[in-house]
Amino acid sequence: MREAEILALVQERPWAAAPWAQDLVTEFPARLQAVRERWDLTVTGALPAGAGLPVLEVLQGGAGGRSRRAVLKLDGAGAGVDQQARILEAAEGHGYVRLLDHDPARGAMLLERLGPTLAETTPDPVAQTDVLAGLLEQAWELPLEVGASFAPDQKARSLLELVEAAPDQVASSRHGAVLSRARELALSLAASPAPRQVVVHGDPHASNALAREGAQVLIDPDGFRCEPEYDAGVVLRDHQQWIDDLERAEGAGAGRRWHTELVGRLARRLELEPERIAAWAHLERVTTGIHLGRLGYAEESEAWLRTAARVLT
Repeated sequence: MREAEILALVQERPWAAAPWAQDLVTEFPARLQAVRERWDLTVTGALPAGAGLPVLEVLQGGAGGRSRRAVLKLDGAGAGVDQQARILEAAEGHGYVRLLDHDPARGAMLLERLGPTLAETTPDPVAQTDVLAGLLEQAWELPLEVGASFAPDQKARSLLELVEAAPDQVASSRHGAVLSRARELALSLAASPAPRQVVVHGDPHASNALAREGAQVLIDPDGFRCEPEYDAGVVLRDHQQWIDDLERAEGAGAGRRWHTELVGRLARRLELEPERIAAWAHLERVTTGIHLGRLGYAEESEAWLRTAARVLT
C-alpha cells in the first residue's frame, strides 16, 4: 500500500480539517515512516473500522529473512496507545490481543494479526452478548494496579460533562428527553458508585472482539478502574439497526422490551445489578452520539441518539 493512499485515508476522516487535528495530520507521514523503519514494516492494507487514525495491516521483516503478519496502531483522535499497551502487556494474550512491541515516543503499537470481528461472524446480538460476557470475565481478572487510576465516580462525572456540553443541534427539543435522562443517570451513578471496582475494558463491543484460533479476544482496551456494570452497559450500548427493525416490525416499544430482556440476561450471567447496567448503557449511548457528532459523523450521531430515545425508560 502506497504512502499516498494511507495519507488519503487520514485526510478523508471527517475530523481531518478541524483545527485541533492540524498537527496530527501534518505529522502523520513522519511518524509512520519512523515506526516503519524501526520495526522493518511493509504496509499491506488498512482496516476500515474506527474513527481515529487508520489501523494498518503490515508485514514485519521479510528482507532476506522470515516475515510475520501484524497490525500497526498509532494514537490520535481519541486513541491513546500507552495505557492500551500497559493493559495488553499485563494480559499476556489472556482474553486480549497480544502486544508484539510498543514505541511510546511515537505513540505506536505493533499487535498480532487476528481474524474477523465478532460482529462479522456472529450477527445475532444475543449471541454476541454471551461471547462478550465471557471475555469481560477474563478482562476483569487483571490486577487493579495496571488500570488507570480513576476515582469511583470519575467516569460518571466525565460523561456528565459531555452531556452538559452537548452542541446546540444535539440539545434541541428533539433530543431533550434523552439528554435530560442521561444527566439524571450520570448524577445518580456519580453519587453512589458500586463498591466493586475492576480494570474495565471500556469499549467492549462486537467489533472490538476478534477471532483467534477458534475463539475471540478483545482489542483496544481503555483499561481504567471502574465498576463492572459500566463495561456491561457498553456491551448493550449498540444494536441500533436491530432495535430499528423491531420497532418497524412489531411497533413502538418492541425495541425497548427487547433491550430490557437483554439487560436482565447479561445481569444474571455476570451477577450484576440490571438497573446500573441499563443506566450506563443509556449514558454511553447518548455520549457516543455526542462524541461522533463532534468528530463530524453526523448520520452516525443521529442514529445513536435515535436509539437512545427508543429504549428510553
